[in-house]
Amino acid sequence: MSNPVKARIAYVGSSLENGEMEIRELVPALLAFSDLVEHANRVLGGKQRIKVMLNQDSLKRGSFDITFLLEASIIEQAKIFFGFSPQISLETILLSLGWSEFGKVADVVTVSTPVVGGVFWLIKKIRGKKIDRINHKNDRVEITLNDGERILTDENTLKIFLDIKCRVSIEKIIEPVKREGIEAFELRNPESKNDDKPIERIRKDEASLFDAPAEEFPNEELKPSLEQEGIFKIVSVNFDDGKWKFNDGDSSFWASMEDKGFNVRIKNREINFACGDMLAVKYFTQQRIRNGNLTKETTVIKVIKVMKQPEQITLNFAAEENKKAPSE
Repeated sequence: MSNPVKARIAYVGSSLENGEMEIRELVPALLAFSDLVEHANRVLGGKQRIKVMLNQDSLKRGSFDITFLLEASIIEQAKIFFGFSPQISLETILLSLGWSEFGKVADVVTVSTPVVGGVFWLIKKIRGKKIDRINHKNDRVEITLNDGERILTDENTLKIFLDIKCRVSIEKIIEPVKREGIEAFELRNPESKNDDKPIERIRKDEASLFDAPAEEFPNEELKPSLEQEGIFKIVSVNFDDGKWKFNDGDSSFWASMEDKGFNVRIKNREINFACGDMLAVKYFTQQRIRNGNLTKETTVIKVIKVMKQPEQITLNFAAEENKKAPSE
């Protein structure tokens, strides 16, 4: 038996309102949330195993709104409660991540200033600026940025902020917000399923702030592959950043469309697409090591042919006509 606590997140945007978000984009983000809880537990000194589970019937239409259950064994929780274990509580982990009723704005840093709301809030508050110094005051921390701004938070939140594995997990959680049709990621009140007011909200224009610090891992750009030819099925087209989603028969992936002549023809409405259309293309792939992870990017350099999905069944009349009549 155990006594689970809840955490609730949501992705919002037009794709979700229409029920069009691909599960391939969401599964890595959900797994990254589980990893974040595990890494935060480790960073804060916890050694108990925490299970992160999806709450039954928590998914709401109109957004990808889902509630997690965090669970530790009742024995471990009893040890924590009676002081027999140095472990931290599940509530402490969620508090440090951002599920908090504390005030969010510290206009004047004083002893009575409430501890502000978790690592997502802290990353957004710092906005990629350099940290000039950190002063520890009992269980609180005053962070001074290079422009003189001061931010008050707590020791646990700072530990999660400084841990590279936590930051990589956070980057993966925010990654879907960079996609077309998804406008924001939110932390929501897990105790009220009908309360959609966000505790914390990360908009699309803020998503890049949550990229894990690149300097923590050596980044390397590996030699690109030789030019290849292939046939890709069009999944979606994104004219804003020039990236298209394709399927090669095994999996879906994003690719940069860098055939300038082809892009001009599309802009001039000389080419239209329908569901099921395919492109015969010349392309290459580029591998990169970023934050200790291996990624692969595909670039289309030339569209050879647009292959339209047939609209009617083709009947092989010619073959029938060529058959010789039986000899009499």
